[in-house]
Amino acid sequence: MRTHHISLLTRDAQQNIDFYTRVLGMRLVKNTVNQENIRIRHLFYGDYLGTPGSVVTFFVVPLLGHRTDGKHFFNNIKLSIPTGTADYWKKRLTAYSVAVQAIDGGLLFTDPNDVEVKLLETSEVLTDMRVVPDNGIPAEKQITHLMGTELHVPDPEATSAFFHNWLGIPVNNNVVELEDGQSIELFESDQQDVRTRFGRGSIDHFAIQAPTKAVLFKFWDIAKQQHLNIEEYADRGWFKSLYVRDPGDNRVEIATTPGFSLEEPILTMGQGLSLPPKFESQRQEIMAFYAKEGVDFTEGVREPTSVPD
Repeated sequence: MRTHHISLLTRDAQQNIDFYTRVLGMRLVKNTVNQENIRIRHLFYGDYLGTPGSVVTFFVVPLLGHRTDGKHFFNNIKLSIPTGTADYWKKRLTAYSVAVQAIDGGLLFTDPNDVEVKLLETSEVLTDMRVVPDNGIPAEKQITHLMGTELHVPDPEATSAFFHNWLGIPVNNNVVELEDGQSIELFESDQQDVRTRFGRGSIDHFAIQAPTKAVLFKFWDIAKQQHLNIEEYADRGWFKSLYVRDPGDNRVEIATTPGFSLEEPILTMGQGLSLPPKFESQRQEIMAFYAKEGVDFTEGVREPTSVPD
């Protein structure tokens, strides 16, 4: 199994768009709203097509306070960059006044919400249709994939069993081993008595791919047989999702392949308010609410800056 997407919280939409599009060069592939609460914006970033496994999303909650990473939490975003490009990315991040440090296999820095981000070198390079044009980053140096995350839990052994017994994913030395070097690293939380509280930069959930709806429903049946904490099944329009809580009370999603061109052409994705068909009847209500909030869904992506080689 492979990564699908990761979803986090932010309080400043334009700051978030600027960082992930201008600095990291990702495409804003969906400019939409939270389907559970249409008064919360939802921003999707990825490669040009929004390929499964390239996507990072943010819910925008303007009044968010500081987060508390207590007894259970996801910790970081791991993204892949092509082999040999770490020096380029270090120079680029530094040019944007982002403090960056070298780590084994890549780079480490934090985004404007103090989310730890790792850029890890892999052999993957974006194919032509996945390349984000006009972002100031050479095609052969662009971010290619979501490589995984860290998961801090009270009992790593119980969470290891959860992933292995439910999804059949191998777990070795507290590493949930997804395909192509992707992974979820498990750590025992060092603040077992501290209550986790969501805030700026909290990771709401992590999603793993199901190749088909049939496979998704197979995992649903297994989850029921194993009496797992099933939260919900949802048809998001662009993909179908099953949400299950792990033993540490973290939200894990299994999702089918996205179809982000379902209701709008690939060429114009992200340039205005996007809604899956079942929400289209609410467009005027949604637009009216956000107009009062001063939100312009056509705000777009600001001009990127190239960094000389």
